[in-house]
Amino acid sequence: MFERNKLAKEIHMLEEEIKLLEIKRSRSQAALLESLISRVEPNEIDVQYFRTFTAEIDVKRAQLQKCTKELEATFKK
Repeated sequence: MFERNKLAKEIHMLEEEIKLLEIKRSRSQAALLESLISRVEPNEIDVQYFRTFTAEIDVKRAQLQKCTKELEATFKK
């Protein structure tokens, strides 16, 4: 029971972190889209932010999948 609660809490935290990271990423994504529409070279800082946040989101999603599988496994026991 304790393990399920711990995993559920961690899943919730990861979901919240992903939401926040996606909000941060959307700012640089908007700047990149604007440069694409305007046909100008994108700001390298915006490109780096986008890549960094995307990488962090990918890591958090992998952790989320792992925790979800572990939680499902506890219900099968």
